[in-house]
Amino acid sequence: MSYADWLKGTWYLESFTGKDVETGVVEDIMGPNVSGFICYSQDGWVSVQIIRNDRPRYDIPDTEGGSDEQTLAAARGMFAYAGFYEVDEENAIVYHNLEFSLIQNWIGSRQKRYINQEGDDVLILTADPVRIGKAGRKQNTALRWRRRK
Repeated sequence: MSYADWLKGTWYLESFTGKDVETGVVEDIMGPNVSGFICYSQDGWVSVQIIRNDRPRYDIPDTEGGSDEQTLAAARGMFAYAGFYEVDEENAIVYHNLEFSLIQNWIGSRQKRYINQEGDDVLILTADPVRIGKAGRKQNTALRWRRRK
């Protein structure tokens, strides 16, 4: 089965880690209490939503009901983007071509992810080193996903 066919469907996040390029220290990028999903659709669309589960609730439960601190925590505790994807079968790479992103600078970008398959239901996506995390140091990221049953 091709990677393009195998990827299709919805995957739930199990972990989001980064390994510091200089020190080798591994950290949970968004903390230990994170959840999310990635969905690869039949028509070539990818959507990613990742959230910290410990984000504070808004004082008033609507889009404008949070204090400045709550709104900032909500934005910093979420990672989201969507666009179309392409698969390089020979090199086990999926490219996410972003049309939407919480990070404004990523709109129009092409995100390269290396595909690592573990059995039928575990997908690990890794990337080239990137500055990410609290210290902003270069890290090799790994997102472990399990296929939704």
